[in-house]
Amino acid sequence: MDNYLDEKFQWYSKGIKTIKPSGFITLRQLIQTTLRPKPEMINAFKLIHEAGARGDKEEKNKLKAEKLFFTTPSAIFSPIRNYDSIQKFLPIGVFEYDDVEYAEVLRDYIFEKRKDCIFAFCSPSYTGCKFIFLFGETPTSVEHYKSLWYGIAKDLDKFKNLDMCNERVTQPLYNSYDPNAKFREDAVACLKRGYKEGSFVPYIGEVVTSENVSQEEIKECVNLIKYIFDRIEDNAHNNIVSCSFTAGGLTAFYGIDSDDIWNIIEDSIENHNYIKTNINGYLKTALTLFNKGLNFPTPLKKK
Repeated sequence: MDNYLDEKFQWYSKGIKTIKPSGFITLRQLIQTTLRPKPEMINAFKLIHEAGARGDKEEKNKLKAEKLFFTTPSAIFSPIRNYDSIQKFLPIGVFEYDDVEYAEVLRDYIFEKRKDCIFAFCSPSYTGCKFIFLFGETPTSVEHYKSLWYGIAKDLDKFKNLDMCNERVTQPLYNSYDPNAKFREDAVACLKRGYKEGSFVPYIGEVVTSENVSQEEIKECVNLIKYIFDRIEDNAHNNIVSCSFTAGGLTAFYGIDSDDIWNIIEDSIENHNYIKTNINGYLKTALTLFNKGLNFPTPLKKK
Protein backbone atom coordinates (compact mmCIF):
# COMPACT_ATOMS: atom_id res chain seq x y z
CA MET A 1 0.00 0.00 0.00
CA ASP A 2 1.64 3.23 -1.24
CA ASN A 3 -0.59 5.54 0.80
CA TYR A 4 -1.98 4.51 4.16
CA LEU A 5 -5.00 6.79 3.61
CA ASP A 6 -6.13 4.35 0.91
CA GLU A 7 -6.16 1.37 3.27
CA LYS A 8 -9.57 -0.34 3.19
CA PHE A 9 -11.33 -1.77 6.22
CA GLN A 10 -14.89 -2.75 7.08
CA TRP A 11 -17.87 -0.74 8.33
CA TYR A 12 -20.94 -1.98 10.21
CA SER A 13 -24.44 -0.64 10.84
CA LYS A 14 -27.14 -1.09 13.53
CA GLY A 15 -25.09 -0.93 16.69
CA ILE A 16 -22.36 -2.69 18.63
CA LYS A 17 -24.02 -6.12 18.48
CA THR A 18 -23.59 -6.26 14.70
CA ILE A 19 -20.97 -8.82 13.75
CA LYS A 20 -21.36 -8.99 9.97
CA PRO A 21 -19.78 -6.11 7.99
CA SER A 22 -21.84 -4.03 5.57
CA GLY A 23 -18.96 -3.18 3.24
CA PHE A 24 -15.58 -1.48 2.95
CA ILE A 25 -14.44 2.10 3.52
CA THR A 26 -11.01 3.69 3.09
CA LEU A 27 -9.31 5.69 5.80
CA ARG A 28 -9.49 8.71 3.48
CA GLN A 29 -13.28 8.28 3.20
CA LEU A 30 -13.64 7.95 6.98
CA ILE A 31 -11.73 11.20 7.43
CA GLN A 32 -13.95 12.99 4.91
CA THR A 33 -17.19 11.73 6.50
CA THR A 34 -15.91 12.98 9.86
CA LEU A 35 -15.07 16.43 8.53
CA ARG A 36 -18.15 16.81 6.29
CA PRO A 37 -20.94 14.31 7.06
CA LYS A 38 -24.35 14.31 5.36
CA PRO A 39 -27.05 16.64 6.83
CA GLU A 40 -29.01 13.76 8.40
CA MET A 41 -25.86 12.60 10.16
CA ILE A 42 -25.17 16.10 11.49
CA ASN A 43 -28.63 16.08 13.10
CA ALA A 44 -27.90 12.70 14.72
CA PHE A 45 -24.60 14.00 16.08
CA LYS A 46 -26.41 17.03 17.51
CA LEU A 47 -28.74 14.75 19.49
CA ILE A 48 -25.79 12.66 20.73
CA HIS A 49 -23.94 15.81 21.76
CA GLU A 50 -26.97 17.02 23.73
CA ALA A 51 -27.31 13.66 25.49
CA GLY A 52 -23.61 13.71 26.41
CA ALA A 53 -23.82 17.31 27.67
CA ARG A 54 -26.58 16.43 30.12
CA GLY A 55 -24.85 13.21 31.21
CA ASP A 56 -27.51 10.86 29.81
CA LYS A 57 -25.30 7.90 28.84
CA GLU A 58 -28.28 5.59 28.27
CA GLU A 59 -29.78 7.89 25.65
CA LYS A 60 -26.36 8.59 24.17
CA ASN A 61 -25.65 4.85 23.67
CA LYS A 62 -29.14 4.31 22.25
CA LEU A 63 -28.67 7.06 19.68
CA LYS A 64 -25.24 5.75 18.71
CA ALA A 65 -26.68 2.28 18.07
CA GLU A 66 -29.59 3.61 16.02
CA LYS A 67 -27.97 6.43 14.07
CA LEU A 68 -24.25 5.75 13.61
CA PHE A 69 -22.06 3.22 11.86
CA PHE A 70 -18.78 1.87 13.18
CA THR A 71 -15.57 0.53 11.66
CA THR A 72 -12.76 -1.87 12.58
CA PRO A 73 -9.68 -0.16 11.10
CA SER A 74 -7.02 -2.57 12.41
CA ALA A 75 -8.10 -5.83 10.74
CA ILE A 76 -10.23 -7.45 8.05
CA PHE A 77 -12.74 -10.13 9.12
CA SER A 78 -14.64 -12.86 7.30
CA PRO A 79 -17.36 -13.91 7.78
CA ILE A 80 -17.96 -12.23 11.16
CA ARG A 81 -16.24 -9.84 13.58
CA ASN A 82 -14.29 -12.11 15.93
CA TYR A 83 -10.72 -13.31 16.40
CA ASP A 84 -11.27 -16.59 14.55
CA SER A 85 -12.39 -14.67 11.46
CA ILE A 86 -9.34 -12.39 11.12
CA GLN A 87 -8.19 -12.51 7.50
CA LYS A 88 -5.41 -9.97 7.78
CA PHE A 89 -4.16 -7.08 9.89
CA LEU A 90 -3.59 -3.47 8.85
CA PRO A 91 -0.67 -1.30 10.05
CA ILE A 92 -2.91 1.06 12.01
CA GLY A 93 -4.13 1.20 15.60
CA VAL A 94 -7.06 2.98 17.27
CA PHE A 95 -6.82 4.84 20.60
CA GLU A 96 -9.67 6.57 22.45
CA TYR A 97 -10.28 8.70 25.52
CA ASP A 98 -13.70 9.04 27.14
CA ASP A 99 -15.06 11.38 29.81
CA VAL A 100 -12.36 14.03 29.32
CA GLU A 101 -13.00 17.65 30.20
CA TYR A 102 -11.14 19.32 27.33
CA ALA A 103 -11.42 16.89 24.42
CA GLU A 104 -10.48 19.40 21.72
CA VAL A 105 -7.35 20.48 23.58
CA LEU A 106 -6.25 16.86 24.04
CA ARG A 107 -7.02 16.11 20.37
CA ASP A 108 -4.78 18.92 19.14
CA TYR A 109 -2.00 18.34 21.66
CA ILE A 110 -1.54 14.66 20.89
CA PHE A 111 -1.78 15.22 17.14
CA GLU A 112 0.90 17.92 17.21
CA LYS A 113 3.23 16.01 19.54
CA ARG A 114 2.91 12.59 17.88
CA LYS A 115 4.01 12.46 14.24
CA ASP A 116 2.85 8.82 14.07
CA CYS A 117 -0.73 10.04 14.59
CA ILE A 118 -2.60 9.93 11.27
CA PHE A 119 -6.01 11.16 12.36
CA ALA A 120 -7.32 12.93 15.49
CA PHE A 121 -10.96 13.80 16.12
CA CYS A 122 -13.50 14.33 18.88
CA SER A 123 -16.44 12.09 19.69
CA PRO A 124 -19.93 13.33 18.68
CA SER A 125 -20.67 14.37 22.28
CA TYR A 126 -17.30 16.17 22.60
CA THR A 127 -16.76 14.29 25.86
CA GLY A 128 -13.98 12.20 24.31
CA CYS A 129 -11.47 12.08 21.49
CA LYS A 130 -10.20 9.39 19.15
CA PHE A 131 -6.94 8.76 17.30
CA ILE A 132 -5.63 6.53 14.53
CA PHE A 133 -1.89 5.84 14.60
CA LEU A 134 0.49 4.32 12.04
CA PHE A 135 2.46 1.23 13.05
CA GLY A 136 5.98 0.71 11.72
CA GLU A 137 5.08 -2.81 10.59
CA THR A 138 1.97 -4.76 9.72
CA PRO A 139 0.96 -7.14 12.54
CA THR A 140 1.02 -10.84 11.74
CA SER A 141 -0.86 -12.08 14.81
CA VAL A 142 -3.02 -10.88 17.69
CA GLU A 143 0.01 -10.92 20.01
CA HIS A 144 2.06 -8.93 17.49
CA TYR A 145 -0.75 -6.37 17.14
CA LYS A 146 -1.08 -5.96 20.90
CA SER A 147 2.67 -5.43 21.32
CA LEU A 148 2.58 -2.60 18.76
CA TRP A 149 -0.58 -1.14 20.31
CA TYR A 150 0.92 -1.12 23.81
CA GLY A 151 4.10 0.41 22.43
CA ILE A 152 2.08 3.55 21.71
CA ALA A 153 -0.36 3.20 24.62
CA LYS A 154 2.39 3.33 27.26
CA ASP A 155 2.99 6.97 26.24
CA LEU A 156 -0.67 7.91 25.73
CA ASP A 157 -1.59 6.43 29.13
CA LYS A 158 0.03 9.49 30.74
CA PHE A 159 -3.30 11.23 30.07
CA LYS A 160 -6.42 10.23 32.04
CA ASN A 161 -9.11 7.89 30.72
CA LEU A 162 -7.32 6.11 27.87
CA ASP A 163 -9.70 3.29 26.90
CA MET A 164 -7.73 0.05 27.11
CA CYS A 165 -10.46 -1.87 25.24
CA ASN A 166 -8.87 -0.82 21.95
CA GLU A 167 -6.14 -3.41 22.51
CA ARG A 168 -8.71 -5.67 20.80
CA VAL A 169 -8.86 -5.41 17.00
CA THR A 170 -12.57 -6.26 17.13
CA GLN A 171 -13.41 -3.13 19.13
CA PRO A 172 -15.86 -0.84 17.25
CA LEU A 173 -14.78 2.69 16.29
CA TYR A 174 -17.93 4.79 15.82
CA ASN A 175 -18.05 7.48 13.17
CA SER A 176 -18.16 11.09 14.31
CA TYR A 177 -18.57 14.70 13.28
CA ASP A 178 -15.68 17.03 13.94
CA PRO A 179 -15.09 19.87 11.43
CA ASN A 180 -11.82 20.65 13.24
CA ALA A 181 -10.44 17.11 13.06
CA LYS A 182 -6.73 16.84 12.21
CA PHE A 183 -5.05 14.47 9.75
CA ARG A 184 -1.73 14.18 7.96
CA GLU A 185 -0.42 12.38 4.88
CA ASP A 186 3.19 12.27 6.07
CA ALA A 187 2.91 10.37 9.35
CA VAL A 188 6.12 8.80 10.69
CA ALA A 189 5.41 5.16 11.58
CA CYS A 190 6.07 3.99 15.15
CA LEU A 191 8.14 0.85 15.76
CA LYS A 192 7.87 0.78 19.55
CA ARG A 193 6.60 -2.34 21.28
CA GLY A 194 5.09 -2.75 24.70
CA TYR A 195 3.03 -5.09 26.83
CA LYS A 196 0.06 -5.05 29.17
CA GLU A 197 0.94 -4.91 32.84
CA GLY A 198 -0.28 -8.00 34.65
CA SER A 199 -1.24 -9.67 31.37
CA PHE A 200 0.45 -12.88 32.43
CA VAL A 201 -0.76 -14.45 35.64
CA PRO A 202 0.87 -17.84 36.24
CA TYR A 203 -1.40 -20.64 37.40
CA ILE A 204 0.02 -23.37 39.60
CA GLY A 205 -1.84 -26.61 39.06
CA GLU A 206 -3.32 -28.75 36.34
CA VAL A 207 -5.69 -27.01 33.95
CA VAL A 208 -8.46 -29.34 32.85
CA THR A 209 -10.58 -28.40 29.85
CA SER A 210 -13.49 -30.09 28.15
CA GLU A 211 -13.01 -32.25 25.07
CA ASN A 212 -15.48 -32.58 22.19
CA VAL A 213 -17.40 -29.44 23.14
CA SER A 214 -20.80 -29.21 21.47
CA GLN A 215 -22.36 -26.10 20.00
CA GLU A 216 -25.23 -26.61 22.44
CA GLU A 217 -22.82 -26.32 25.39
CA ILE A 218 -21.30 -23.14 23.97
CA LYS A 219 -24.76 -21.68 23.43
CA GLU A 220 -25.69 -22.58 27.00
CA CYS A 221 -22.57 -20.83 28.33
CA VAL A 222 -23.29 -17.67 26.32
CA ASN A 223 -26.91 -17.58 27.49
CA LEU A 224 -25.87 -18.11 31.11
CA ILE A 225 -23.29 -15.32 30.99
CA LYS A 226 -25.85 -12.90 29.53
CA TYR A 227 -28.34 -13.94 32.20
CA ILE A 228 -26.08 -13.52 35.23
CA PHE A 229 -25.13 -9.99 34.17
CA ASP A 230 -28.68 -8.98 33.26
CA ARG A 231 -30.03 -10.08 36.65
CA ILE A 232 -27.72 -7.75 38.65
CA GLU A 233 -30.00 -5.50 40.72
CA ASP A 234 -27.81 -4.36 43.62
CA ASN A 235 -24.28 -4.54 45.05
CA ALA A 236 -22.91 -3.93 41.55
CA HIS A 237 -19.18 -4.20 42.32
CA ASN A 238 -19.31 -7.55 44.10
CA ASN A 239 -21.72 -9.03 41.57
CA ILE A 240 -19.55 -7.91 38.65
CA VAL A 241 -16.53 -9.53 40.32
CA SER A 242 -18.38 -12.83 40.72
CA CYS A 243 -20.03 -12.81 37.29
CA SER A 244 -16.83 -11.90 35.43
CA PHE A 245 -14.77 -14.58 37.18
CA THR A 246 -17.44 -17.19 36.37
CA ALA A 247 -17.54 -16.07 32.73
CA GLY A 248 -13.76 -16.48 32.49
CA GLY A 249 -13.92 -19.99 33.93
CA LEU A 250 -16.64 -21.10 31.50
CA THR A 251 -14.78 -19.54 28.58
CA ALA A 252 -11.59 -21.45 29.43
CA PHE A 253 -13.27 -24.81 30.11
CA TYR A 254 -15.22 -24.90 26.85
CA GLY A 255 -12.55 -23.23 24.69
CA ILE A 256 -14.81 -20.34 23.67
CA ASP A 257 -13.25 -17.30 21.96
CA SER A 258 -12.48 -15.02 24.93
CA ASP A 259 -12.90 -11.90 22.80
CA ASP A 260 -16.47 -12.90 21.94
CA ILE A 261 -17.34 -13.40 25.61
CA TRP A 262 -15.69 -10.13 26.62
CA ASN A 263 -17.82 -8.34 24.01
CA ILE A 264 -20.90 -9.78 25.72
CA ILE A 265 -19.70 -8.70 29.18
CA GLU A 266 -18.80 -5.21 27.99
CA ASP A 267 -22.12 -4.76 26.21
CA SER A 268 -24.03 -6.06 29.25
CA ILE A 269 -22.36 -3.55 31.56
CA GLU A 270 -22.60 -0.56 29.22
CA ASN A 271 -26.31 -1.12 28.53
CA HIS A 272 -27.44 -2.25 31.99
CA ASN A 273 -30.42 -0.35 33.41
CA TYR A 274 -29.06 -0.49 36.98
CA ILE A 275 -25.35 0.14 36.39
CA LYS A 276 -25.40 3.77 35.28
CA THR A 277 -22.44 5.23 37.15
CA ASN A 278 -18.71 4.50 37.03
CA ILE A 279 -19.04 2.32 33.93
CA ASN A 280 -15.32 2.63 33.14
CA GLY A 281 -14.47 1.45 36.66
CA TYR A 282 -16.84 -1.50 36.39
CA LEU A 283 -15.35 -2.45 33.00
CA LYS A 284 -11.82 -2.45 34.44
CA THR A 285 -12.94 -4.61 37.36
CA ALA A 286 -14.77 -6.99 35.01
CA LEU A 287 -11.75 -7.33 32.71
CA THR A 288 -9.39 -8.06 35.61
CA LEU A 289 -11.63 -10.79 37.04
CA PHE A 290 -12.49 -12.21 33.62
CA ASN A 291 -8.77 -12.65 32.88
CA LYS A 292 -8.24 -14.29 36.27
CA GLY A 293 -11.18 -16.62 35.62
CA LEU A 294 -9.50 -17.82 32.42
CA ASN A 295 -6.90 -19.52 34.63
CA PHE A 296 -9.58 -21.55 36.45
CA PRO A 297 -11.65 -23.52 33.89
CA THR A 298 -15.14 -24.18 35.24
CA PRO A 299 -17.80 -26.54 33.78
CA LEU A 300 -21.50 -25.87 33.68
CA LYS A 301 -23.49 -27.30 36.57
CA LYS A 302 -25.45 -30.20 35.16
CA LYS A 303 -29.07 -30.55 36.21
